[in-house]
Amino acid sequence: MQLHVREQTTPLLCWVHALVQELVATLAQKGASFVVPFGKDPKVNHGDVGPSVIFDWTVAEALFAVLTNGTAQPTGGSGRLIATIATAKTDVQIPSHRRNTYDELRKMDAVSMEFLDPGWASGAIRRSRQAQLADVLIAISGGEGVEHLAQEFARRGKHVIPLDINLGSSGSDGSGGSAKLFGEALKRPDLFFRVKSPNSGAELLDRTRTSNGTAVHSQTALAIINLIEQLTAPRVFYVRLLNKDHSDYAQVEQFFREIVDPVVKELGLEPHQMGIGVNEFAWMNDAIFQSLHHSEVALVDLTGVRPNCFMELGYALGNTQRVIVTARKGTELPFDPSCLETHMWDPSAPINQRQGELKDHWARNINMPPLVREGGLR
Repeated sequence: MQLHVREQTTPLLCWVHALVQELVATLAQKGASFVVPFGKDPKVNHGDVGPSVIFDWTVAEALFAVLTNGTAQPTGGSGRLIATIATAKTDVQIPSHRRNTYDELRKMDAVSMEFLDPGWASGAIRRSRQAQLADVLIAISGGEGVEHLAQEFARRGKHVIPLDINLGSSGSDGSGGSAKLFGEALKRPDLFFRVKSPNSGAELLDRTRTSNGTAVHSQTALAIINLIEQLTAPRVFYVRLLNKDHSDYAQVEQFFREIVDPVVKELGLEPHQMGIGVNEFAWMNDAIFQSLHHSEVALVDLTGVRPNCFMELGYALGNTQRVIVTARKGTELPFDPSCLETHMWDPSAPINQRQGELKDHWARNINMPPLVREGGLR
């Protein structure tokens, strides 16, 4: 969740903070996880009192509260409750009045922290990585930063939910932030998010109207949650041996049907495998790379050591997607793939054991950092 505003009247700002607090608490209780930037806590009118002009710490405080009262867990099937992108300056930027929340969240093991290379603190780099880690963007107001983040999510085929409220932007930039995006999404919701048929995306989005802070924030929160629950599930693209004449095919097929499919669905994700389901493309190669590119996760099984599987693995890694690598126990992998942590599944082990082992591997590796860090002139 990426949220930015600039100075506005205190009542409207407080209304948005209340909305964010209720929305985050409810989503966390339903099992959602969050990408949360930690850092400064700028106040309205640049003072030391009053509401913050950003919502990062409101998200953090709401998550700390649900963890403390036991209605949410610090870790889940897809990793820790909070993922954050930090720099060498992050720790010193934590305000004293937020220090306890920050330290306690880390003590609870609720935070997965990834550091940018020293000297790099570009907002664009952070936003690119945030778009890789998250599945849904809820945008409130903002300027160029929010608009760029929305583009990053859309480019990856991920959901963008813009709200209609306009609080301005911290840098007095952009073309209207989420309020402008809200209007565009009403006209072409398919460009922003996908909902389960036969629901109307435009109608569901229209129910989230804040009416410039005059709506009841609890009702707005429920409308947003209802829209989120109607979104299509994040897609997991399967890269695997598909040649039915190959000697390894039967065991690979059994692994995906008995182990991978149940684990993926339990995590609230949608399996996607070529040759299963409706074909939306005329050409197989187009179908493979379009589907792979716009999937939130690529699960790559290297059993059989097939060249096309390595090609698609390389594409997913280069596209900085989330990747899970598996292979049957005993598979001899080439040097480079062998350096990636690979789940080596044993076809002779009990099904429950194999599913549990895949879940453990998934939780450890689903948010691994990109192979290549951002670089260039500093």
